[in-house]
Amino acid sequence: MNKLKFAALAAVLVSGSALAEVDKTGFYVGGSLSQVKASGDGDGSSDGAGFGAYGGYNFNEWFGLESIMFVSGDLGEDGVDVGAGALTFTPKFTYHFNDTFSAYAKVGVASMALVVDYGSFDQDFTGVGLAWGVGINAALTENLNLRLSYDETRGDLDEDSFWFDNEYYNGEIDNVKISQVALGLHYQF
Repeated sequence: MNKLKFAALAAVLVSGSALAEVDKTGFYVGGSLSQVKASGDGDGSSDGAGFGAYGGYNFNEWFGLESIMFVSGDLGEDGVDVGAGALTFTPKFTYHFNDTFSAYAKVGVASMALVVDYGSFDQDFTGVGLAWGVGINAALTENLNLRLSYDETRGDLDEDSFWFDNEYYNGEIDNVKISQVALGLHYQF
Protein backbone atom coordinates (compact mmCIF):
# COMPACT_ATOMS: atom_id res chain seq x y z
CA MET A 1 0.00 0.00 0.00
CA ASN A 2 2.86 2.40 0.79
CA LYS A 3 4.37 1.80 -2.65
CA LEU A 4 1.05 2.71 -4.25
CA LYS A 5 0.85 5.97 -2.24
CA PHE A 6 4.43 6.83 -3.14
CA ALA A 7 3.77 6.15 -6.84
CA ALA A 8 0.61 8.29 -6.76
CA LEU A 9 2.47 11.14 -5.05
CA ALA A 10 5.32 10.91 -7.55
CA ALA A 11 2.85 10.95 -10.47
CA VAL A 12 1.12 14.06 -9.06
CA LEU A 13 4.44 15.88 -8.56
CA VAL A 14 5.72 15.00 -12.03
CA SER A 15 2.45 15.94 -13.73
CA GLY A 16 2.27 19.20 -11.73
CA SER A 17 5.78 20.21 -12.75
CA ALA A 18 5.05 19.29 -16.36
CA LEU A 19 1.91 21.46 -16.32
CA ALA A 20 3.77 24.36 -14.65
CA GLU A 21 6.31 24.91 -17.44
CA VAL A 22 8.13 28.12 -16.54
CA ASP A 23 7.51 30.97 -18.98
CA LYS A 24 10.87 32.31 -20.20
CA THR A 25 9.81 34.61 -23.07
CA GLY A 26 7.62 37.66 -23.46
CA PHE A 27 6.96 40.75 -21.36
CA TYR A 28 7.61 41.03 -17.62
CA VAL A 29 7.10 43.81 -15.06
CA GLY A 30 7.97 44.08 -11.37
CA GLY A 31 9.20 46.09 -8.43
CA SER A 32 12.16 46.01 -6.07
CA LEU A 33 13.47 47.16 -2.70
CA SER A 34 17.15 48.00 -2.56
CA GLN A 35 20.18 49.28 -0.72
CA VAL A 36 21.50 52.25 -2.75
CA LYS A 37 24.99 53.72 -2.55
CA ALA A 38 26.16 56.92 -4.29
CA SER A 39 29.67 58.37 -4.54
CA GLY A 40 31.50 60.97 -6.60
CA ASP A 41 35.11 61.79 -7.46
CA GLY A 42 36.88 63.09 -4.36
CA ASP A 43 33.76 62.81 -2.19
CA GLY A 44 32.79 60.16 0.30
CA SER A 45 29.96 57.77 -0.31
CA SER A 46 26.42 57.80 1.03
CA ASP A 47 24.03 54.88 1.30
CA GLY A 48 20.42 54.21 2.20
CA ALA A 49 17.26 52.43 1.21
CA GLY A 50 15.63 52.71 -2.21
CA PHE A 51 12.92 51.26 -4.39
CA GLY A 52 12.33 50.79 -8.08
CA ALA A 53 10.30 49.39 -10.91
CA TYR A 54 11.57 47.31 -13.80
CA GLY A 55 10.29 45.62 -16.89
CA GLY A 56 11.39 44.15 -20.14
CA TYR A 57 10.85 41.74 -22.95
CA ASN A 58 12.59 38.37 -23.42
CA PHE A 59 12.83 37.59 -27.13
CA ASN A 60 13.97 34.05 -26.40
CA GLU A 61 15.39 32.08 -23.45
CA TRP A 62 18.75 33.85 -23.47
CA PHE A 63 18.25 37.41 -24.86
CA GLY A 64 16.03 40.30 -23.81
CA LEU A 65 15.83 44.05 -23.25
CA GLU A 66 15.27 45.54 -19.80
CA SER A 67 14.64 48.96 -18.29
CA ILE A 68 14.92 49.90 -14.61
CA MET A 69 13.92 53.08 -12.83
CA PHE A 70 15.05 53.38 -9.23
CA VAL A 71 15.31 56.14 -6.64
CA SER A 72 16.81 56.31 -3.21
CA GLY A 73 15.56 57.63 0.06
CA ASP A 74 17.71 60.19 1.86
CA LEU A 75 21.38 59.21 1.52
CA GLY A 76 22.76 62.28 3.32
CA GLU A 77 23.93 62.86 6.86
CA ASP A 78 24.68 65.81 9.14
CA GLY A 79 21.91 68.05 7.79
CA VAL A 80 22.63 67.31 4.12
CA ASP A 81 19.82 65.63 2.17
CA VAL A 82 21.01 63.61 -0.83
CA GLY A 83 18.83 61.66 -3.25
CA ALA A 84 19.98 59.54 -6.18
CA GLY A 85 18.22 57.77 -9.03
CA ALA A 86 18.63 56.35 -12.49
CA LEU A 87 16.67 55.16 -15.50
CA THR A 88 18.52 52.42 -17.39
CA PHE A 89 18.04 50.66 -20.71
CA THR A 90 20.07 47.49 -21.26
CA PRO A 91 20.24 44.34 -23.38
CA LYS A 92 20.09 41.34 -20.99
CA PHE A 93 21.74 37.94 -21.48
CA THR A 94 20.36 35.02 -19.42
CA TYR A 95 21.67 31.53 -18.69
CA HIS A 96 19.12 29.00 -17.35
CA PHE A 97 20.53 26.39 -14.98
CA ASN A 98 17.17 24.58 -14.92
CA ASP A 99 13.47 25.51 -15.01
CA THR A 100 13.75 27.27 -11.64
CA PHE A 101 17.10 29.09 -11.49
CA SER A 102 18.83 31.40 -13.95
CA ALA A 103 21.56 34.04 -13.93
CA TYR A 104 21.84 37.13 -16.08
CA ALA A 105 24.21 39.94 -17.03
CA LYS A 106 23.45 43.21 -18.78
CA VAL A 107 25.15 46.39 -19.98
CA GLY A 108 23.70 49.56 -21.53
CA VAL A 109 23.00 53.26 -20.95
CA ALA A 110 21.56 55.23 -18.04
CA SER A 111 20.09 58.64 -17.31
CA MET A 112 21.34 59.57 -13.84
CA ALA A 113 20.27 62.17 -11.27
CA LEU A 114 21.61 63.38 -7.94
CA VAL A 115 19.77 65.94 -5.77
CA VAL A 116 21.63 67.74 -2.96
CA ASP A 117 19.84 69.93 -0.40
CA TYR A 118 21.96 71.68 2.22
CA GLY A 119 20.28 74.74 3.70
CA SER A 120 20.11 77.36 0.95
CA PHE A 121 22.18 75.14 -1.38
CA ASP A 122 19.65 73.09 -3.35
CA GLN A 123 21.08 71.68 -6.59
CA ASP A 124 20.13 69.03 -9.12
CA PHE A 125 22.83 67.20 -11.05
CA THR A 126 21.99 65.10 -14.12
CA GLY A 127 23.85 63.23 -16.82
CA VAL A 128 24.08 60.18 -19.03
CA GLY A 129 26.26 57.24 -18.14
CA LEU A 130 27.00 53.55 -18.48
CA ALA A 131 24.82 50.95 -16.74
CA TRP A 132 25.59 47.32 -16.02
CA GLY A 133 24.21 44.63 -13.74
CA VAL A 134 24.19 40.97 -12.77
CA GLY A 135 21.67 38.87 -10.92
CA ILE A 136 20.06 35.55 -10.16
CA ASN A 137 16.44 34.68 -10.78
CA ALA A 138 14.24 32.03 -9.14
CA ALA A 139 10.89 31.04 -10.69
CA LEU A 140 8.39 30.72 -7.86
CA THR A 141 5.48 29.74 -10.12
CA GLU A 142 4.89 29.56 -13.85
CA ASN A 143 4.75 33.37 -14.10
CA LEU A 144 6.04 34.77 -10.77
CA ASN A 145 9.80 35.31 -10.34
CA LEU A 146 12.00 36.43 -7.44
CA ARG A 147 15.41 37.92 -8.15
CA LEU A 148 18.48 39.28 -6.38
CA SER A 149 20.48 41.79 -8.40
CA TYR A 150 23.38 44.22 -8.37
CA ASP A 151 23.07 47.24 -10.69
CA GLU A 152 25.56 50.05 -11.17
CA THR A 153 25.55 53.29 -13.16
CA ARG A 154 28.59 55.51 -13.73
CA GLY A 155 28.94 58.89 -15.37
CA ASP A 156 29.75 62.58 -15.05
CA LEU A 157 26.94 64.83 -13.84
CA ASP A 158 26.40 68.54 -14.53
CA GLU A 159 24.43 70.97 -12.40
CA ASP A 160 21.16 71.82 -14.14
CA SER A 161 21.04 75.50 -13.14
CA PHE A 162 24.76 76.28 -12.87
CA TRP A 163 25.53 79.91 -13.71
CA PHE A 164 28.97 80.73 -12.28
CA ASP A 165 32.43 79.18 -12.38
CA ASN A 166 35.35 79.48 -10.00
CA GLU A 167 38.49 77.55 -9.21
CA TYR A 168 36.82 75.56 -6.42
CA TYR A 169 33.53 74.63 -8.02
CA ASN A 170 32.68 74.27 -11.72
CA GLY A 171 29.14 72.85 -11.52
CA GLU A 172 30.16 69.25 -12.20
CA ILE A 173 30.53 66.04 -10.25
CA ASP A 174 32.88 63.66 -12.03
CA ASN A 175 32.96 59.87 -11.81
CA VAL A 176 29.61 59.48 -10.07
CA LYS A 177 28.75 55.89 -9.20
CA ILE A 178 25.24 54.93 -8.14
CA SER A 179 24.89 51.26 -7.22
CA GLN A 180 22.13 49.16 -5.74
CA VAL A 181 21.68 45.68 -4.38
CA ALA A 182 18.01 44.86 -4.92
CA LEU A 183 15.47 42.17 -4.15
CA GLY A 184 12.78 42.16 -6.83
CA LEU A 185 9.58 40.35 -7.66
CA HIS A 186 8.16 40.32 -11.19
CA TYR A 187 5.39 38.80 -13.23
CA GLN A 188 6.22 37.16 -16.58
CA PHE A 189 3.28 37.56 -19.01
